[in-house]
Amino acid sequence: MEGSYGDISAEELEEIIRNWGLPKALLSNSEDIEFRFSDEGMKKNIGAGYHVRDRDCKFCLYNVREDKPIFSMDFHEKSDLSDRLLNTYNKQINRPLMLQLIHVHDGSLRKKGIATFYIKKLIEYAKSIKSDHIIVNKVNADSPDFRSDKVHALKQDELKQFYLNFSSPEMHLELN
Repeated sequence: MEGSYGDISAEELEEIIRNWGLPKALLSNSEDIEFRFSDEGMKKNIGAGYHVRDRDCKFCLYNVREDKPIFSMDFHEKSDLSDRLLNTYNKQINRPLMLQLIHVHDGSLRKKGIATFYIKKLIEYAKSIKSDHIIVNKVNADSPDFRSDKVHALKQDELKQFYLNFSSPEMHLELN
């Protein structure tokens, strides 16, 4: 993975994410929590298209005892599809990571540092693949993705500020 853009396999990406570990707020229940990279083994109404492919991942932390997702994150490396199909893109050009979703499903677990923990991990990952910035897509506090529980949910202006707090000269976060 040594900085070359696009040299990471799905298996390597899954291993990287598993190695991120769990935030402090979840460590006391760690024996009940699994990283899930597919909808397999989840209730039919939970299936959300979890996957891991080259440069593209949607995963969740899943409480197996309670049979429910705790946290979900969806991101991918941005590249032009036609360039990839023609294999003409330059791997050394800094392309952004696209953060599609970050969500703590259970309101009682919000404001405990879980989303912060994984955004910091995503920033570290972006730097490791020499991405020059992260684009946070669809910053919308009223998104249907967030209907499950509104306890401790951020309002739109708070959500924008939450993301902007992570932007730095080393890794700019752009809200889309």
